[in-house]
Amino acid sequence: MPATIRLESQHSVPFPRAAVWPLLSKTDWINRSIGLPPVDYKTSPLPEGGSVITGSARLMGVELRWREWPWDWLEPEFYRVHRVFERGPFTEAWVGMELRDRGEEGTRVVVYSELIPSGLAGKSLAKYVLGPKTEKEMGALIGQVSDYLRGQRANAWPKLPVHAPDEKALRSGVEKLQAANQPPDLIGLLATLLREAPDVQLAHLRPLTVAREWRRNGWDVLRLFLHATRSGLLDLSWEVLCPNCRSSRVPSASSLADLSHASHCDVCQIKFDAEFDKSVELKFAVNQAIRPREDQTFCLAGPGGRPHVLSQLLLEAGQRRAWKFPELDRPVRLRSPQVRQPVKLSPEDAPTPLFQPVVVCEPDRFTVKNEYGKVEDYAVQIFNPNPFPLQVMVERIEWDEDILTAARVTNWQEFRDLFAAEVISPHERITVGSQVVLFTDLRGSTAMYQGIGDAPAYALVRNHFTVLMQAVRNHHGAVVKTIGDSVMAVFSQAEEALVAVLEMHERLPTANPNPGVNSRLLLKSSLHLGPCLAVNANDKLDYFGTTVNFAARMVDRCEGGDLTVSDELFRRPEMEAVLNTIKGKPEPMEVQFRGFETAQKIWRIPLTS
Repeated sequence: MPATIRLESQHSVPFPRAAVWPLLSKTDWINRSIGLPPVDYKTSPLPEGGSVITGSARLMGVELRWREWPWDWLEPEFYRVHRVFERGPFTEAWVGMELRDRGEEGTRVVVYSELIPSGLAGKSLAKYVLGPKTEKEMGALIGQVSDYLRGQRANAWPKLPVHAPDEKALRSGVEKLQAANQPPDLIGLLATLLREAPDVQLAHLRPLTVAREWRRNGWDVLRLFLHATRSGLLDLSWEVLCPNCRSSRVPSASSLADLSHASHCDVCQIKFDAEFDKSVELKFAVNQAIRPREDQTFCLAGPGGRPHVLSQLLLEAGQRRAWKFPELDRPVRLRSPQVRQPVKLSPEDAPTPLFQPVVVCEPDRFTVKNEYGKVEDYAVQIFNPNPFPLQVMVERIEWDEDILTAARVTNWQEFRDLFAAEVISPHERITVGSQVVLFTDLRGSTAMYQGIGDAPAYALVRNHFTVLMQAVRNHHGAVVKTIGDSVMAVFSQAEEALVAVLEMHERLPTANPNPGVNSRLLLKSSLHLGPCLAVNANDKLDYFGTTVNFAARMVDRCEGGDLTVSDELFRRPEMEAVLNTIKGKPEPMEVQFRGFETAQKIWRIPLTS
């Protein structure tokens, strides 16, 4: 058997590993930057769960074909991958990177490859071509990453293709943004992005990520992107994310109407339902009339594509090994495609100097127990008793805050105003796992019409709608519909919904256009949180289900100038700070609503003295 050839280069970055990892874990972008070819990946299911990933590419005119085993990594310390070749100058390869902590000096980056050549040609290719080329290209890349972290470059990635824009089309789009009264500084930043960003970056734009990089308000940047779509600078698309790998494995949809509630991930080999508040994401891309965009894949399953996974490893059949655990500052999930039930781990479950968790990976579940003994490097012992390899990972439970979900977007009045035609198919119903629903009504509106006459009463009701809709808009909600004197609105954030209600009650007296008309408007309002169904109702996005019914029933328990809140929502931690600002004392109530089998606890909060 030919000897293994090790290629290694070392580089210094004067920044800590926490700053370096998010950049150097982007293996897809690294491969592009150092001149590796695009890869054609294929997946096929494994009977025990998960999938086999094979790749093929042409490198320097030579056809390569390989099986790619699951990557190992630990954020922010290392990553590596093992490839077994069916065709090409090598039989096996291990490729990886280590980030070594050097204290105040920053990070030592070690880039290595261990190659087993299939013959003399492979040996020569490794020693005299790949070795020098990789060291040179990685040196240039890491030097540019260092300059980027110093603030001396706008882009961390050398040699990524940057096609020049069509300046006439770009100027036309910018003029339309100016006519739409978008902030000049944001227009300038977007124009620079569209001129200078690498092609690959412009194929998948997350507005909240861009806002963080620009140090601007996320809602302002989203508004800019929506208007830029209307102006022909950007295209929007909806992607359905797998709940496990949190990547999109199905073609994106240019309209909500093209989404299906049922999806499949060919990498994780699972079927799942699209969820508006978790797995349906709005992304943007440069319009191809402005610049070409490129969507090739250079690396499929590295750590940069799965930032929610803190650590991952592959266990061979029957293997037992030590696994250095990431530091746990919040609950995480231990999961494997080959184990049916994941397990939640809290910081208390992490290794200590005295106790070492031992994890056994059965096909049905993980068994976790603590053993007494000295622990090196705060490792767990993990054992695969199965007759097949097993991939296991520790992952963050919460989703990335930069993911702009369909619920968050469609719950914003600005989006509904600009893209009123964006609704799901009338044949689909898509789950929204968590939605804040608001109902309002006016007390005594019928008597008001009789008391002051139709015309003055109609003016009051019309102006009251203006006040309510503006409050909803101010706090990133959306009005779903009006029914008589009532409003139904939705929000993604509970605290924003509550603040919007407080603004409604505070500003309602301004809805009276004629102070001489003696009619005081009293608003009744209710808030509830829970799952519901997003549907197409007469070509408008609407919501149905028990949560909506419960919120509608609660408003009937108001007396006027008050708010009723479900017990579940009342006790949420994010509500406490806002509730503490309210002078009215919350009053608990046990109510039996029509259509509900048991009595429900709600809270009535007086808001108007």
